[in-house]
Amino acid sequence: MFGELEVNDYHIIKYSMLYEFFDYFSSIKLLGLPLAQCLSRLYLLPHLQPFVDGNLKNQKLIDGFRKQHQFKSMGDINQKLLSFEKIAPVKLAKNNKSILLAIDYLPFAADQLREYEITLYGLRETEFQKPIPKTFQRCIFRNEILKINKQTIARHQAVLKKQVDEKLKQLPNQNYFSTPAFKKWLGEACITIIKWTVILDQLILKVKPAVIISPSEASIFGTILGLLSKKYQIPFVNMPLTTIGDHIFIPSRADYYFAWGKDQKEWFIKRMVPEENVFDTGNIKFFYDSRVMAGSKETFLNDKNIPEQFFLLGYTTQPYLNTNEQIEQWISSAADQSSFKFIIKKHRNDKYDYPILKKQKNVLILEEGYPLYEFLHRIDMLMTIASTTAFEGALLDKALLILQPKIPYHYVLNHNSNNAYFSEKHAGETVKNGKEFLRVLNKLTHDSKYLTDLKIQAGNFKQDTLVDPESTPASVKKKLAEIMHKHNG
Repeated sequence: MFGELEVNDYHIIKYSMLYEFFDYFSSIKLLGLPLAQCLSRLYLLPHLQPFVDGNLKNQKLIDGFRKQHQFKSMGDINQKLLSFEKIAPVKLAKNNKSILLAIDYLPFAADQLREYEITLYGLRETEFQKPIPKTFQRCIFRNEILKINKQTIARHQAVLKKQVDEKLKQLPNQNYFSTPAFKKWLGEACITIIKWTVILDQLILKVKPAVIISPSEASIFGTILGLLSKKYQIPFVNMPLTTIGDHIFIPSRADYYFAWGKDQKEWFIKRMVPEENVFDTGNIKFFYDSRVMAGSKETFLNDKNIPEQFFLLGYTTQPYLNTNEQIEQWISSAADQSSFKFIIKKHRNDKYDYPILKKQKNVLILEEGYPLYEFLHRIDMLMTIASTTAFEGALLDKALLILQPKIPYHYVLNHNSNNAYFSEKHAGETVKNGKEFLRVLNKLTHDSKYLTDLKIQAGNFKQDTLVDPESTPASVKKKLAEIMHKHNG
Protein backbone atom coordinates (compact mmCIF):
# COMPACT_ATOMS: atom_id res chain seq x y z
CA MET A 1 0.00 0.00 0.00
CA PHE A 2 3.09 2.20 -0.07
CA GLY A 3 4.20 3.87 -3.28
CA GLU A 4 2.55 5.44 -6.30
CA LEU A 5 1.18 3.55 -9.29
CA GLU A 6 3.26 5.54 -11.79
CA VAL A 7 6.49 4.04 -13.15
CA ASN A 8 9.54 6.18 -12.34
CA ASP A 9 13.06 5.90 -13.79
CA TYR A 10 14.18 3.56 -11.00
CA HIS A 11 11.36 1.15 -11.79
CA ILE A 12 12.01 1.38 -15.53
CA ILE A 13 15.63 0.25 -15.14
CA LYS A 14 15.02 -2.33 -12.43
CA TYR A 15 12.04 -4.08 -13.97
CA SER A 16 13.27 -3.83 -17.55
CA MET A 17 16.37 -5.72 -16.44
CA LEU A 18 14.22 -8.27 -14.61
CA TYR A 19 11.97 -8.64 -17.67
CA GLU A 20 14.98 -9.32 -19.89
CA PHE A 21 16.41 -11.75 -17.34
CA PHE A 22 13.11 -13.66 -17.46
CA ASP A 23 13.05 -13.42 -21.26
CA TYR A 24 16.50 -14.98 -21.65
CA PHE A 25 16.51 -17.60 -18.91
CA SER A 26 12.89 -18.67 -18.12
CA SER A 27 13.14 -21.59 -20.55
CA ILE A 28 15.71 -23.27 -18.29
CA LYS A 29 13.91 -25.40 -15.70
CA LEU A 30 14.81 -26.56 -12.20
CA LEU A 31 12.47 -29.25 -10.87
CA GLY A 32 9.92 -27.98 -13.38
CA LEU A 33 10.24 -24.35 -12.28
CA PRO A 34 11.68 -21.57 -14.48
CA LEU A 35 15.22 -20.88 -13.29
CA ALA A 36 15.06 -17.10 -13.78
CA GLN A 37 11.97 -16.78 -11.59
CA CYS A 38 13.55 -18.92 -8.87
CA LEU A 39 16.56 -16.60 -8.95
CA SER A 40 14.62 -13.34 -9.14
CA ARG A 41 15.11 -12.22 -5.53
CA LEU A 42 18.85 -12.96 -5.59
CA TYR A 43 19.04 -11.16 -8.92
CA LEU A 44 17.18 -8.05 -7.74
CA LEU A 45 19.11 -7.85 -4.49
CA PRO A 46 22.00 -7.56 -4.21
CA HIS A 47 23.19 -8.38 -7.75
CA LEU A 48 21.30 -5.75 -9.76
CA GLN A 49 21.61 -2.87 -7.31
CA PRO A 50 24.96 -1.48 -8.61
CA PHE A 51 23.65 -1.49 -12.19
CA VAL A 52 20.45 0.38 -11.27
CA ASP A 53 22.24 2.86 -9.01
CA GLY A 54 24.86 3.53 -11.66
CA ASN A 55 22.35 4.24 -14.43
CA LEU A 56 19.77 6.48 -12.78
CA LYS A 57 21.12 9.44 -14.75
CA ASN A 58 21.57 7.48 -17.98
CA GLN A 59 18.67 9.04 -19.85
CA LYS A 60 19.49 7.26 -23.10
CA LEU A 61 19.18 3.86 -21.40
CA ILE A 62 16.00 4.88 -19.55
CA ASP A 63 14.32 6.24 -22.69
CA GLY A 64 15.29 3.09 -24.57
CA PHE A 65 13.76 0.85 -21.89
CA ARG A 66 10.58 2.96 -21.79
CA LYS A 67 10.13 2.68 -25.54
CA GLN A 68 11.03 -1.01 -25.68
CA HIS A 69 8.91 -2.36 -22.82
CA GLN A 70 6.04 0.13 -22.69
CA PHE A 71 5.50 -0.19 -18.94
CA LYS A 72 2.41 1.92 -18.17
CA SER A 73 1.95 1.29 -14.44
CA MET A 74 3.22 -0.90 -11.62
CA GLY A 75 0.31 -3.25 -12.29
CA ASP A 76 1.32 -3.45 -15.94
CA ILE A 77 4.85 -4.42 -14.88
CA ASN A 78 3.49 -7.13 -12.58
CA GLN A 79 1.35 -8.62 -15.36
CA LYS A 80 4.12 -8.56 -17.96
CA LEU A 81 6.58 -10.26 -15.63
CA LEU A 82 4.08 -13.01 -14.83
CA SER A 83 3.44 -13.64 -18.52
CA PHE A 84 6.68 -15.64 -18.77
CA GLU A 85 5.62 -18.30 -16.30
CA LYS A 86 4.77 -21.53 -17.99
CA ILE A 87 4.87 -24.17 -15.27
CA ALA A 88 3.58 -27.64 -16.15
CA PRO A 89 1.13 -28.78 -13.44
CA VAL A 90 1.99 -31.92 -11.48
CA LYS A 91 -0.84 -33.86 -9.83
CA LEU A 92 -0.49 -34.09 -6.06
CA ALA A 93 -3.07 -35.62 -3.73
CA LYS A 94 -3.55 -32.89 -1.11
CA ASN A 95 -4.27 -33.45 2.55
CA ASN A 96 -7.46 -31.43 3.09
CA LYS A 97 -6.51 -30.77 6.71
CA SER A 98 -2.91 -29.70 6.03
CA ILE A 99 -1.86 -26.04 6.13
CA LEU A 100 1.68 -24.79 5.44
CA LEU A 101 2.32 -21.32 6.83
CA ALA A 102 5.08 -19.06 8.11
CA ILE A 103 6.13 -19.07 11.78
CA ASP A 104 4.98 -15.41 11.86
CA TYR A 105 1.40 -16.72 12.10
CA LEU A 106 1.98 -18.89 15.19
CA PRO A 107 -0.32 -16.94 17.57
CA PHE A 108 -3.16 -17.10 15.03
CA ALA A 109 -2.59 -20.78 14.22
CA ALA A 110 -2.41 -21.77 17.90
CA ASP A 111 -5.63 -19.87 18.58
CA GLN A 112 -7.73 -20.65 15.52
CA LEU A 113 -6.30 -23.60 13.55
CA ARG A 114 -5.75 -26.40 16.07
CA GLU A 115 -8.16 -28.74 14.27
CA TYR A 116 -5.87 -28.65 11.20
CA GLU A 117 -2.51 -30.33 10.58
CA ILE A 118 -0.23 -27.32 10.83
CA THR A 119 3.33 -27.06 9.52
CA LEU A 120 5.19 -23.87 10.40
CA TYR A 121 8.21 -22.80 8.36
CA GLY A 122 10.92 -20.33 9.24
CA LEU A 123 14.49 -19.45 8.46
CA ARG A 124 16.25 -19.94 11.80
CA GLU A 125 15.89 -21.85 15.07
CA THR A 126 15.54 -18.58 16.99
CA GLU A 127 12.21 -17.88 15.29
CA PHE A 128 10.70 -20.93 17.04
CA GLN A 129 11.43 -19.87 20.63
CA LYS A 130 7.79 -19.36 21.63
CA PRO A 131 5.82 -22.41 22.86
CA ILE A 132 4.40 -24.34 19.93
CA PRO A 133 1.48 -26.80 20.22
CA LYS A 134 2.77 -30.38 20.27
CA THR A 135 0.64 -31.33 17.27
CA PHE A 136 2.26 -28.65 15.07
CA GLN A 137 5.17 -29.61 12.82
CA ARG A 138 8.20 -27.38 12.23
CA CYS A 139 10.43 -26.80 9.22
CA ILE A 140 13.58 -24.76 9.92
CA PHE A 141 15.15 -23.94 6.57
CA ARG A 142 18.73 -23.46 7.76
CA ASN A 143 18.69 -26.94 9.28
CA GLU A 144 17.18 -28.48 6.16
CA ILE A 145 19.75 -26.86 3.87
CA LEU A 146 22.56 -28.42 5.90
CA LYS A 147 21.03 -31.88 5.43
CA ILE A 148 20.87 -31.79 1.63
CA ASN A 149 22.78 -34.54 -0.12
CA LYS A 150 25.79 -33.08 -1.95
CA GLN A 151 25.34 -35.52 -4.81
CA THR A 152 21.81 -34.20 -5.34
CA ILE A 153 23.17 -30.66 -5.61
CA ALA A 154 25.95 -31.73 -7.97
CA ARG A 155 23.49 -33.56 -10.23
CA HIS A 156 21.18 -30.56 -10.59
CA GLN A 157 24.15 -28.24 -10.97
CA ALA A 158 25.57 -30.24 -13.88
CA VAL A 159 22.22 -30.21 -15.70
CA LEU A 160 21.74 -26.47 -15.14
CA LYS A 161 25.30 -25.61 -16.15
CA LYS A 162 24.88 -27.30 -19.50
CA GLN A 163 21.67 -25.38 -20.23
CA VAL A 164 23.00 -22.06 -18.93
CA ASP A 165 26.23 -22.35 -20.93
CA GLU A 166 24.25 -23.06 -24.07
CA LYS A 167 21.98 -20.07 -23.45
CA LEU A 168 24.95 -17.74 -22.78
CA LYS A 169 26.52 -18.72 -26.11
CA GLN A 170 23.42 -17.42 -27.89
CA LEU A 171 23.66 -13.92 -26.37
CA PRO A 172 25.23 -10.93 -28.18
CA ASN A 173 28.65 -9.94 -26.87
CA GLN A 174 27.45 -6.47 -25.82
CA ASN A 175 24.59 -7.87 -23.76
CA TYR A 176 24.64 -7.36 -19.96
CA PHE A 177 24.14 -11.08 -19.46
CA SER A 178 27.32 -11.89 -21.39
CA THR A 179 29.54 -9.93 -18.95
CA PRO A 180 32.00 -11.85 -16.74
CA ALA A 181 30.43 -10.37 -13.58
CA PHE A 182 26.98 -11.68 -14.48
CA LYS A 183 28.28 -15.11 -15.49
CA LYS A 184 30.17 -15.43 -12.21
CA TRP A 185 27.10 -14.40 -10.21
CA LEU A 186 24.84 -16.79 -12.10
CA GLY A 187 27.10 -19.77 -11.48
CA GLU A 188 27.24 -19.09 -7.75
CA ALA A 189 23.55 -18.21 -7.47
CA CYS A 190 22.52 -21.48 -9.13
CA ILE A 191 24.12 -23.49 -6.32
CA THR A 192 22.18 -21.51 -3.71
CA ILE A 193 18.88 -21.75 -5.52
CA ILE A 194 19.22 -25.50 -6.11
CA LYS A 195 19.40 -26.03 -2.34
CA TRP A 196 16.33 -23.89 -1.67
CA THR A 197 14.27 -25.42 -4.48
CA VAL A 198 15.10 -28.98 -3.42
CA ILE A 199 14.18 -28.51 0.26
CA LEU A 200 10.98 -26.63 -0.54
CA ASP A 201 9.90 -29.16 -3.14
CA GLN A 202 10.53 -31.95 -0.62
CA LEU A 203 8.56 -30.01 2.00
CA ILE A 204 5.53 -29.74 -0.29
CA LEU A 205 5.65 -33.46 -1.12
CA LYS A 206 5.87 -34.32 2.58
CA VAL A 207 3.16 -31.97 3.88
CA LYS A 208 0.80 -32.07 0.87
CA PRO A 209 -0.83 -28.81 1.99
CA ALA A 210 -4.33 -27.74 1.04
CA VAL A 211 -3.17 -24.13 1.25
CA ILE A 212 0.11 -22.20 1.62
CA ILE A 213 0.15 -18.90 3.53
CA SER A 214 2.99 -16.38 3.35
CA PRO A 215 3.44 -12.82 4.71
CA SER A 216 5.66 -11.89 1.76
CA GLU A 217 6.82 -13.16 -1.61
CA ALA A 218 9.97 -11.03 -1.40
CA SER A 219 12.22 -13.71 0.06
CA ILE A 220 13.88 -16.62 -1.72
CA PHE A 221 11.54 -19.11 -0.03
CA GLY A 222 8.49 -16.88 -0.53
CA THR A 223 9.24 -16.76 -4.26
CA ILE A 224 9.87 -20.49 -4.65
CA LEU A 225 6.83 -21.48 -2.59
CA GLY A 226 4.77 -19.29 -4.90
CA LEU A 227 6.19 -21.08 -7.94
CA LEU A 228 5.70 -24.52 -6.36
CA SER A 229 2.07 -23.62 -5.64
CA LYS A 230 1.60 -23.35 -9.41
CA LYS A 231 3.40 -26.63 -10.06
CA TYR A 232 1.29 -28.57 -7.56
CA GLN A 233 -1.90 -26.50 -8.00
CA ILE A 234 -2.05 -25.47 -4.34
CA PRO A 235 -3.84 -22.19 -3.47
CA PHE A 236 -1.31 -19.61 -2.25
CA VAL A 237 -2.38 -16.81 0.12
CA ASN A 238 -0.43 -13.57 0.48
CA MET A 239 -1.32 -12.30 3.98
CA PRO A 240 0.98 -9.36 4.84
CA LEU A 241 1.83 -8.56 8.46
CA THR A 242 3.99 -5.47 7.90
CA THR A 243 3.67 -2.57 5.49
CA ILE A 244 4.36 -3.44 1.87
CA GLY A 245 5.48 -1.62 -1.26
CA ASP A 246 6.14 -2.61 -4.85
CA HIS A 247 9.73 -3.66 -4.14
CA ILE A 248 8.49 -6.54 -1.97
CA PHE A 249 5.40 -7.25 -4.06
CA ILE A 250 6.37 -7.36 -7.74
CA PRO A 251 6.24 -9.92 -9.20
CA SER A 252 3.47 -11.46 -7.13
CA ARG A 253 1.84 -14.73 -8.14
CA ALA A 254 -0.43 -15.41 -5.14
CA ASP A 255 -3.95 -16.68 -5.75
CA TYR A 256 -5.49 -14.71 -2.89
CA TYR A 257 -4.64 -11.56 -0.92
CA PHE A 258 -5.83 -10.78 2.60
CA ALA A 259 -5.87 -6.98 2.88
CA TRP A 260 -5.76 -4.86 6.03
CA GLY A 261 -8.64 -2.71 4.82
CA LYS A 262 -10.04 -0.63 1.98
CA ASP A 263 -6.82 1.21 1.21
CA GLN A 264 -4.64 -1.85 0.83
CA LYS A 265 -7.35 -3.67 -1.13
CA GLU A 266 -7.42 -0.82 -3.65
CA TRP A 267 -3.61 -0.89 -3.80
CA PHE A 268 -3.68 -4.58 -4.76
CA ILE A 269 -6.40 -4.08 -7.35
CA LYS A 270 -4.49 -1.21 -8.99
CA ARG A 271 -1.64 -3.69 -9.48
CA MET A 272 -4.06 -5.82 -11.53
CA VAL A 273 -4.92 -8.35 -8.85
CA PRO A 274 -8.49 -9.52 -9.62
CA GLU A 275 -10.88 -7.87 -7.16
CA GLU A 276 -12.60 -11.17 -6.38
CA ASN A 277 -9.29 -12.53 -5.09
CA VAL A 278 -8.74 -9.76 -2.52
CA PHE A 279 -10.44 -10.06 0.87
CA ASP A 280 -10.81 -7.34 3.51
CA THR A 281 -9.82 -9.33 6.58
CA GLY A 282 -7.54 -7.00 8.52
CA ASN A 283 -4.09 -7.73 9.92
CA ILE A 284 -4.00 -10.62 12.41
CA LYS A 285 -0.68 -9.39 13.84
CA PHE A 286 -2.37 -6.24 15.10
CA PHE A 287 -4.91 -8.36 17.00
CA TYR A 288 -2.49 -10.77 18.68
CA ASP A 289 0.28 -8.27 19.40
CA SER A 290 -2.18 -5.95 21.12
CA ARG A 291 -3.22 -8.81 23.42
CA VAL A 292 0.20 -8.90 25.08
CA MET A 293 -0.32 -7.47 28.55
CA ALA A 294 1.51 -4.24 29.28
CA GLY A 295 2.54 -3.08 32.73
CA SER A 296 1.11 0.01 34.34
CA LYS A 297 2.28 3.49 33.42
CA GLU A 298 3.24 4.05 37.05
CA THR A 299 5.57 1.04 36.95
CA PHE A 300 7.07 2.23 33.66
CA LEU A 301 7.73 5.73 35.02
CA ASN A 302 9.29 4.32 38.18
CA ASP A 303 11.48 1.86 36.27
CA LYS A 304 12.72 4.58 33.91
CA ASN A 305 12.94 7.26 36.62
CA ILE A 306 10.61 9.65 34.76
CA PRO A 307 8.55 12.22 36.72
CA GLU A 308 4.85 11.74 36.00
CA GLN A 309 4.27 15.35 34.89
CA PHE A 310 6.23 14.77 31.63
CA PHE A 311 4.46 14.46 28.27
CA LEU A 312 5.89 11.28 26.74
CA LEU A 313 6.62 11.73 23.04
CA GLY A 314 7.60 8.38 21.50
CA TYR A 315 9.63 7.90 18.34
CA THR A 316 9.98 4.63 16.40
CA THR A 317 13.06 4.84 14.20
CA GLN A 318 13.78 3.21 10.85
CA PRO A 319 17.13 2.31 9.24
CA TYR A 320 17.33 5.29 6.89
CA LEU A 321 20.84 6.29 5.85
CA ASN A 322 21.80 9.96 6.27
CA THR A 323 18.35 10.70 7.63
CA ASN A 324 18.24 9.76 11.31
CA GLU A 325 20.86 12.44 11.94
CA GLN A 326 18.26 15.02 10.86
CA ILE A 327 15.69 13.72 13.33
CA GLU A 328 18.35 13.68 16.03
CA GLN A 329 18.96 17.39 15.41
CA TRP A 330 15.23 18.13 15.56
CA ILE A 331 14.86 16.40 18.93
CA SER A 332 18.11 17.90 20.20
CA SER A 333 16.83 21.40 19.39
CA ALA A 334 13.98 20.76 21.85
CA ALA A 335 16.36 20.17 24.78
CA ASP A 336 14.94 23.17 26.63
CA GLN A 337 11.35 21.95 26.26
CA SER A 338 11.10 20.95 29.91
CA SER A 339 7.60 19.45 29.69
CA PHE A 340 8.57 16.72 27.17
CA LYS A 341 10.33 13.41 27.57
CA PHE A 342 11.35 11.80 24.26
CA ILE A 343 11.21 7.98 24.35
CA ILE A 344 13.06 6.41 21.42
CA LYS A 345 12.51 2.83 20.30
CA LYS A 346 15.08 1.90 17.68
CA HIS A 347 14.33 -0.35 14.72
CA ARG A 348 16.32 -3.58 14.96
CA ASN A 349 18.19 -2.61 11.77
CA ASP A 350 18.84 1.00 12.77
CA LYS A 351 22.61 1.14 13.31
CA TYR A 352 22.78 4.87 14.02
CA ASP A 353 24.00 5.50 17.57
CA TYR A 354 22.31 8.88 18.25
CA PRO A 355 25.40 10.27 20.00
CA ILE A 356 23.86 13.69 20.72
CA LEU A 357 20.60 12.37 22.15
CA LYS A 358 22.34 9.84 24.38
CA LYS A 359 23.70 12.77 26.39
CA GLN A 360 20.43 14.62 26.88
CA LYS A 361 18.36 14.33 30.04
CA ASN A 362 15.01 14.71 28.29
CA VAL A 363 15.71 11.71 26.00
CA LEU A 364 15.42 8.01 26.82
CA ILE A 365 16.65 5.47 24.26
CA LEU A 366 15.07 2.13 25.11
CA GLU A 367 17.19 -0.98 25.32
CA GLU A 368 17.26 -3.34 22.34
CA GLY A 369 14.31 -5.71 22.27
CA TYR A 370 12.08 -3.58 24.49
CA PRO A 371 8.47 -4.75 23.85
CA LEU A 372 6.77 -2.57 21.24
CA TYR A 373 3.33 -2.54 22.84
CA GLU A 374 4.78 -1.83 26.29
CA PHE A 375 6.25 1.27 24.66
CA LEU A 376 3.12 2.19 22.68
CA HIS A 377 0.80 1.90 25.67
CA ARG A 378 2.98 4.20 27.78
CA ILE A 379 3.57 7.14 25.40
CA ASP A 380 1.20 10.07 24.93
CA MET A 381 1.99 10.62 21.23
CA LEU A 382 3.88 8.70 18.54
CA MET A 383 6.33 10.07 15.98
CA THR A 384 7.47 8.07 12.95
CA ILE A 385 8.33 8.43 9.27
CA ALA A 386 6.71 5.43 7.61
CA SER A 387 6.75 2.62 10.17
CA THR A 388 3.96 0.07 10.61
CA THR A 389 3.84 1.38 14.17
CA ALA A 390 1.78 4.35 12.92
CA PHE A 391 -1.08 1.93 12.28
CA GLU A 392 -0.57 0.32 15.67
CA GLY A 393 -0.43 3.68 17.41
CA ALA A 394 -3.67 4.76 15.73
CA LEU A 395 -5.34 1.51 16.84
CA LEU A 396 -4.36 2.40 20.42
CA ASP A 397 -5.87 5.90 19.98
CA LYS A 398 -2.51 7.66 20.01
CA ALA A 399 -2.02 11.01 18.29
CA LEU A 400 0.54 10.89 15.46
CA LEU A 401 3.34 13.14 14.24
CA ILE A 402 4.45 12.15 10.75
CA LEU A 403 8.08 13.12 10.25
CA GLN A 404 9.05 13.89 6.66
CA PRO A 405 12.74 14.84 6.54
CA LYS A 406 14.66 14.81 3.28
CA ILE A 407 15.53 11.17 2.63
CA PRO A 408 18.26 10.43 0.05
CA TYR A 409 17.57 7.89 -2.69
CA HIS A 410 18.25 4.29 -1.70
CA TYR A 411 17.73 1.17 -3.84
CA VAL A 412 15.69 -0.55 -1.10
CA LEU A 413 14.63 2.10 1.40
CA ASN A 414 13.70 5.14 -0.68
CA HIS A 415 13.03 5.01 -4.42
CA ASN A 416 9.51 6.44 -4.78
CA SER A 417 6.86 8.04 -2.57
CA ASN A 418 6.57 5.04 -0.24
CA ASN A 419 7.77 7.04 2.78
CA ALA A 420 5.08 9.70 2.30
CA TYR A 421 2.07 7.40 2.82
CA PHE A 422 0.98 8.55 6.29
CA SER A 423 1.49 12.18 5.34
CA GLU A 424 -0.58 11.80 2.17
CA LYS A 425 -3.33 10.04 4.14
CA HIS A 426 -3.35 12.81 6.78
CA ALA A 427 -2.84 10.30 9.58
CA GLY A 428 -1.37 13.04 11.77
CA GLU A 429 0.48 16.33 11.73
CA THR A 430 3.20 16.35 9.06
CA VAL A 431 6.55 17.77 10.15
CA LYS A 432 9.14 18.52 7.44
CA ASN A 433 11.93 20.32 9.28
CA GLY A 434 13.28 21.36 12.64
CA LYS A 435 11.42 24.67 12.65
CA GLU A 436 8.07 22.95 12.12
CA PHE A 437 8.99 20.42 14.81
CA LEU A 438 9.48 23.17 17.40
CA ARG A 439 6.24 24.83 16.28
CA VAL A 440 4.31 21.61 16.90
CA LEU A 441 5.85 21.17 20.36
CA ASN A 442 4.96 24.74 21.22
CA LYS A 443 1.38 24.16 20.08
CA LEU A 444 1.15 21.01 22.19
CA THR A 445 2.25 23.05 25.19
CA HIS A 446 -0.07 26.04 24.74
CA ASP A 447 -3.12 24.73 22.86
CA SER A 448 -5.12 22.39 25.10
CA LYS A 449 -7.32 21.31 22.18
CA TYR A 450 -4.48 20.38 19.82
CA LEU A 451 -3.77 16.89 21.19
CA THR A 452 -7.47 16.01 21.07
CA ASP A 453 -7.67 17.18 17.47
CA LEU A 454 -4.70 15.00 16.52
CA LYS A 455 -6.27 11.97 18.19
CA ILE A 456 -9.45 12.56 16.20
CA GLN A 457 -7.36 12.82 13.03
CA ALA A 458 -5.60 9.51 13.80
CA GLY A 459 -8.99 7.96 14.58
CA ASN A 460 -10.40 9.03 11.21
CA PHE A 461 -7.33 7.58 9.49
CA LYS A 462 -7.85 4.32 11.36
CA GLN A 463 -11.51 4.12 10.37
CA ASP A 464 -10.75 4.83 6.71
CA THR A 465 -7.81 2.43 6.45
CA LEU A 466 -8.07 -0.57 8.77
CA VAL A 467 -10.54 -3.36 9.45
CA ASP A 468 -11.29 -3.65 13.18
CA PRO A 469 -8.72 -6.20 14.47
CA GLU A 470 -11.34 -7.75 16.76
CA SER A 471 -13.05 -9.33 13.75
CA THR A 472 -9.85 -10.42 11.99
CA PRO A 473 -9.06 -13.91 13.42
CA ALA A 474 -12.54 -15.28 12.73
CA SER A 475 -12.66 -13.60 9.30
CA VAL A 476 -9.29 -15.04 8.26
CA LYS A 477 -10.18 -18.53 9.46
CA LYS A 478 -13.48 -18.43 7.56
CA LYS A 479 -11.84 -17.30 4.32
CA LEU A 480 -9.14 -19.97 4.58
CA ALA A 481 -11.81 -22.65 5.04
CA GLU A 482 -13.66 -21.35 1.97
CA ILE A 483 -10.46 -21.39 -0.12
CA MET A 484 -9.56 -24.94 0.91
CA HIS A 485 -13.08 -26.16 0.23
CA LYS A 486 -13.17 -24.46 -3.18
CA HIS A 487 -9.88 -25.99 -4.33
CA ASN A 488 -9.94 -29.35 -2.53
CA GLY A 489 -13.53 -29.99 -1.55
